[in-house]
Amino acid sequence: MLTSLRIQNLALVEDLTVPFQGAFTVLTGETGAGKSLLVDAIALLVGARGDGELVRAGTDRAVVEGVIEGHFEPWMAFLEARGLPSEQPVVMRREVGTQGRSRAWINGGACNLGDLREAGRLWMRLTSQHDHQSLLSEERHLALLDEALGIQADLSREAEAVREAEAALRARRKSESERESRLAWLAEQIQDLEKLAPKPGEWAQLRGEREPLRHAAQLEQAFREAAESFREALPPLETAQRALARAVSVLPDTQPQVDRLRSALLELEDLQALGQDQAIHWSKSGVERIELVETRLAAFEKLARRHHCEPEELADRAKAMSHEQRDLLAGSSSIKELEQRLTKAAEAYRQVAEALHDRRAAWVPKLEKEVHTRLQKLGMAGARLQARLSLAADPGSPVQQAGQPVKVSAIGFSALALWIEPNPGEGFRPLAKIASGGELSRVMLAFLGAGMALGERIENGLTLVLDEVDAGIGGETALAVGAAVRELGRQHQVLAVTHLAQVAARAEHHGRLRKATTGGRTRSELTWLQGDEQVKELARLLSGHPDGQEAQAHARSLLGA
Repeated sequence: MLTSLRIQNLALVEDLTVPFQGAFTVLTGETGAGKSLLVDAIALLVGARGDGELVRAGTDRAVVEGVIEGHFEPWMAFLEARGLPSEQPVVMRREVGTQGRSRAWINGGACNLGDLREAGRLWMRLTSQHDHQSLLSEERHLALLDEALGIQADLSREAEAVREAEAALRARRKSESERESRLAWLAEQIQDLEKLAPKPGEWAQLRGEREPLRHAAQLEQAFREAAESFREALPPLETAQRALARAVSVLPDTQPQVDRLRSALLELEDLQALGQDQAIHWSKSGVERIELVETRLAAFEKLARRHHCEPEELADRAKAMSHEQRDLLAGSSSIKELEQRLTKAAEAYRQVAEALHDRRAAWVPKLEKEVHTRLQKLGMAGARLQARLSLAADPGSPVQQAGQPVKVSAIGFSALALWIEPNPGEGFRPLAKIASGGELSRVMLAFLGAGMALGERIENGLTLVLDEVDAGIGGETALAVGAAVRELGRQHQVLAVTHLAQVAARAEHHGRLRKATTGGRTRSELTWLQGDEQVKELARLLSGHPDGQEAQAHARSLLGA
């Protein structure tokens, strides 16, 4: 769950910290007040492309920082796999410069945008009138089905066993003609990699460590000056302590002052010692550690160029080459034995993937029926959705299902395509090709709500960001959309941007964004609304006039409902 979002120098937002709570939070405001900027800021935290045009005029970079709390177990595996600090809550930070250059950190550790995107799948989903990644791409439909039904698909161990067995057999067959030359080449490459001995996550860790080391001289001087100042401050305070001690013999009531001064002296002595230690540490770091870090980073870059890969991929490259060398040297491993190994691994994968596929297939009819019911309530009367589950074919795969080679992946060999018939008799067509933005948003709401209603609880609640999912609707449909979003808020944290009072009235927390001009500069400001202020904002959404009596009466009726 996103508990805090800080935005600096992002278009109209100069410096804004937004605390968020669970359940359903709505954001409203005039067009151009900055509502979509909050969505853009959250998107940056999950790896969206950074555009220098977003940086506030007169500044050199925009900064977005989010604090994520909740179930930490999935984060632990992710952070450890990438060598990032395993701290809770998780703090994500993204900077975008005026030239579009971007930097990112998770828990203070430097990371790339791929890491942000992977982390985003742990906590956030974004859907909007203009951005429907999950529904416009058939590649995401299967993941959406699993998310809606709470299916945890992880066949990574079985899939990896198939890939390793296949690679071993391929390498062994290739070795019949190229074994000696390949071994000589591998030995040379592995020797270079062993000299470097890259560790997973080391590249990002070194880059993060380099920055403070570059300022070692300033740090040494600062701590040395502090230690010297503490040293000069101690004698007068010791004199004062002795003077007060003499006073105690005459006036015992002054003993508390003596004790306080003694504590202060001890604290100053500790600070002086700390300053001296830090000065010595940074003095050595400035000369020794920075040279080691820079040398190792240069070695990473040089070897990465030679292997035509990214520096962070060197550890995996070394592992893969070692496995290939081991298999080539294993003269006792005949082709027949390796074929048997591949057959066994393929069958093990096929069995678990088949069970997963059957489980999905059993839920599809129930899901389609539930989605159909919800679409009627969301203003899409007569619309029907089909979830077409099939086998993902892969002509080169060693795994056979129903007589055809199928895909080997951590999510199984299923493939899913969502088709829709907007009106009876028109026939079904791919969802991404015919649905409008408003329809896609309502399909997403119906899909997520249906998955929750079917009873398989999603273990870790997500942060759902809904940007103007109510575009193009009104009346009873708007009331139904508001009810659907509130239902999602029972299990997930929902952050929604809307222009409809019918939706905003259903939220547990209501924030309003306004533009304010001060000193010739325009800024976005956020206010949390309750009572009469919320009624006026709903009245503005209804009629354009926050003080209209009829609109306010209507707003109160919506809140009462």
